[in-house]
Amino acid sequence: MAESQNKVRWPDGASLSLPIPFGRIGGTYYWSPGSPTAPHLTLARSFGMPGAGLNAVFLRQGTTSNDTLGSGVSGNVSTILPSVTLDGTVPENGSYIPRPWKSGVTAVEAGIGTPNVSAAITATYTPQQIADFMSRYLLTPAMGPNDELSSFARTLRSGFAAVDAPSEPTVAYLGPRSQASFGTGMGDWRSSTVPVEPWKPAPLAASQQEPGGLHGLMLDYMRNN
Repeated sequence: MAESQNKVRWPDGASLSLPIPFGRIGGTYYWSPGSPTAPHLTLARSFGMPGAGLNAVFLRQGTTSNDTLGSGVSGNVSTILPSVTLDGTVPENGSYIPRPWKSGVTAVEAGIGTPNVSAAITATYTPQQIADFMSRYLLTPAMGPNDELSSFARTLRSGFAAVDAPSEPTVAYLGPRSQASFGTGMGDWRSSTVPVEPWKPAPLAASQQEPGGLHGLMLDYMRNN
């Protein structure tokens, strides 16, 4: 708590509220939040009579700005100057069911404000809590064609996949001439061997060219006599 040496109570923070339809919206800055881990800035939305005000905030003895977070109730009595507001929180105890009959005062505000005598339901959060809520429920990324794929398929499409070396030699690309190596049948067959001349019968030996039979016997007799 912010106190001077002569025990005079000094404000722990200051609040500003502005009118909106069906209530107010505003924030509170604590220069003395009551704890090193307690937030210095809180934002609030109230549902009740619209109005505006600028007030000094005094935390209840033994409480911190953390105790003002969550659902709560407030009561304001204002004649422009002064304007006094009592702030309280409604415990939920993890059941998410507010229990207004167990609410307790967490802070007292005093300052100037529009004429008003009313109660209001409040909701107080830190800027980080609001940002987390918006990123989770309001700023969800749009579904794309890759979102329906598996993580492995998305990795391949993103171009960052790692591919190991092939276990077998790859087949070289075939050019236009090599692609028609077999032609359209045996007529256009291409062979890698050296072409040979058409088959020709081998010439007979000289002894095999002489006639046989009676004519051959007569030629032999004339040759030998």
